[in-house]
Amino acid sequence: MNQQDPTRAEEDEISLIDILIFLIASGGNIVKSTLVCLALGGAYYFSVPNMYEATVTIAMATVVGDPVEAPAVLLEKMKLPLYFAPATLQACGSDGQLNSQAKFVDKIKPVINKSAPLVFFATQALSTQEAKACLSAVIAEVNSNQAEIAKPLLDRKKQKLSQLSDQLKLAEDMAKNFPTTKSNSGSSDIQFSARTLVMASTLANATEMNDLRKEINNLESSLIPPQTQPLSLAAPLYAPEVPINKRPLFTLGLCLALGVLLGLLVTGVMRVVSEIRRQVREAEARAR
Repeated sequence: MNQQDPTRAEEDEISLIDILIFLIASGGNIVKSTLVCLALGGAYYFSVPNMYEATVTIAMATVVGDPVEAPAVLLEKMKLPLYFAPATLQACGSDGQLNSQAKFVDKIKPVINKSAPLVFFATQALSTQEAKACLSAVIAEVNSNQAEIAKPLLDRKKQKLSQLSDQLKLAEDMAKNFPTTKSNSGSSDIQFSARTLVMASTLANATEMNDLRKEINNLESSLIPPQTQPLSLAAPLYAPEVPINKRPLFTLGLCLALGVLLGLLVTGVMRVVSEIRRQVREAEARAR
C-alpha cells in the first residue's frame, strides 16, 4: 500500500502563519482595489439622480357590504390600454402610447391583499411631489370608475327603500281606517265574526308594518358607512423625503467589502499564476 509522503503532506497543509502571510501580501492590492471601488461608488452616488417612492393602500368601494368589484378584477382592468385617462398617464410620466400604457401597471406596482379587498400601490419618481401626484391621479381614476359601477347598484337599493316606505305608509293608512271593536256579550254571531275578522286584519296589518319597519331600518343601515361607502384609503399616501436608490452607509460598506474581496482575489490569482509559471519552468528544465 502506498503511503503519503509526510513532507508533501506538510507542504499541502495551510497553517495560520500562511494565512497571515497571505493577508500581509494582499495589503497593497486591498488598498488599491478599495480605492477603485470607492471611486466607482462615489461616481455612481453623485451621478445617478435621486429617486423617491410613494406608497398607498386603497379599499374597494362597497355597496351594502359588498365590494363593487374584486381587487383581482380591478387589476385586470388596469392592464387594459383605455382604462386610465391620458391625464393620469401624464401625471405618472407616461406619454400615453400603447407601449407606455402596457408598462404603466408595472410603474405603479399594484399588489392585491389576499385576506381583504385592498390594493397596495407604489411608484417611484424624481421627487416626492411627482410620486404623490402620480398615485393621487391613479386613486382619483379608480374612484371615478368604481363610482360609475356603484351608481346603478345604489339606485336599485334606493328604489327598493322607496317602495318599502310606500308600503309602510299604505299599511299605516289602513291601520287608521280599521274600526275599533268593543266587547259586547249580547252581540250576535254575525257581529262576533265581524269583530274577529277586524281583529285578525288589524293584527296582520300590525305584523306587516313591523316587518316593513325592520326591513327599512336594515336597508337604511346598509346604505351608510361602513356598509356603503366610496373608495377609501386603508393606508394614507406616504412619500418620505429620503431617496430609495442612495444609501450612503450601505454604499460605503459595499465598496469596502468589495475592495477587500477584490484585493484578496487579485493576490490569490497572482500567486496561482506565479506558481504555474514556476512549475512550467521546472518542467522545461527537466525536459532538457
